[in-house]
Amino acid sequence: MNQTAILHAAFGVLIVAGFLVSAPLSYGLYGLGAACFIAGIVLARLDNEESEAADTV
Repeated sequence: MNQTAILHAAFGVLIVAGFLVSAPLSYGLYGLGAACFIAGIVLARLDNEESEAADTV
């Protein structure tokens, strides 16, 4: 399993956990979930750019 998939899975777990806990803690879990999701997208784009650069060489 690649790092992007792990980060997106963590996003799902954190969002579900946010629904299960009280309000102040849920906001933090939502924020961490969003950070994991964005980090997964950034990581996927960086991997894609590196593979495209290797293909052109």
